[in-house]
Amino acid sequence: MKTTNLTDQELEQIRDLQKKHQAIIQELGNIELAKIDLNLRRDQVEKYLKEVLVQEKQLAQHLESTYGKGTIDLQQGEITNIQQ
Repeated sequence: MKTTNLTDQELEQIRDLQKKHQAIIQELGNIELAKIDLNLRRDQVEKYLKEVLVQEKQLAQHLESTYGKGTIDLQQGEITNIQQ
């Protein structure tokens, strides 16, 4: 079996490619971690949205049972009943 030495330039090219591969692997790992973080954040926001929708529904039911169906003017703080 014959052994031949690589040139310094060839060794440098191989090392450079190894560094590029490592950078790619690291960046892909960072991207996956960011995706996991985004998914967790999305799950939290979706849970919060469900809570807000429940609160909205409860308030709407309360207002309707107290004042009847109507439209609300937030600027004036008034509710105008809709005649049925």
